[in-house]
Amino acid sequence: MVFDTQKSIHPTIRKCLQHLEIIKADDKTKQLVYMYMETLLRERDSELAVHQEMEEELPIQSQ
Repeated sequence: MVFDTQKSIHPTIRKCLQHLEIIKADDKTKQLVYMYMETLLRERDSELAVHQEMEEELPIQSQ
């Protein structure tokens, strides 16, 4: 299975794909795992961004 070399692959996803190679998973299985892991990363990143925006909007409370 060949992935776009222009886009860097997260180290955890790369390791997972290596393990899938070791167990001789077929290309469709590798593609599914890759897509789900990428989706998880995107969701995490968007949640972090929302959380950071919310923190920036909170007024600074004096002590």
